[in-house]
Amino acid sequence: MRKFVRYPFALAVLILVFHSSFDAQTPKAPDFKQYPADVYAGKPAPLNLRSHRMARIYRTSIREQLHEQGINFAGHYTIAVMGCGTGCSITAIVDARNGKAYFPRELDGWNVEPGVYDFADNEDVRTFRADSRLLKIIGAPRLSAGERWGRGGIYYYAWNNNRLRQVQFLSTKSTNARP
Repeated sequence: MRKFVRYPFALAVLILVFHSSFDAQTPKAPDFKQYPADVYAGKPAPLNLRSHRMARIYRTSIREQLHEQGINFAGHYTIAVMGCGTGCSITAIVDARNGKAYFPRELDGWNVEPGVYDFADNEDVRTFRADSRLLKIIGAPRLSAGERWGRGGIYYYAWNNNRLRQVQFLSTKSTNARP
């Protein structure tokens, strides 16, 4: 009878040990090569001010960034970032083929809290490439107009059909801090 009791106990201990070792592993960050995009070679269209109400509000800043940066994201888009207060930003993604501006809700009022992440030299809050649909962004998304932010960390989004889809979140050292 003791053998029957020992085996389930040993099995339970073994499962707990393996389960905790899997939980302790850090998930691997997505690679830009996993989200390829063909880069548009045509002449960029001017900003379409009727595509979104915020395009008209931020038209000067967006136009400057379109001119200075050119296509820098997902094959035929330009990411343009505007400030909305200390440590806060609003992001437009503009299609070079038709000038249409998108303001993804996920990036409306993005906040970078001091101490959430130790930036490496030459590392930016946002990392993206012209030949990839992947966007890496560090900080915390705004959850509501009432100055509520989500967890701080590293967010990875894929751009598909003119929408962002979160593909991964990596927690950073002090994700409980709030602005």
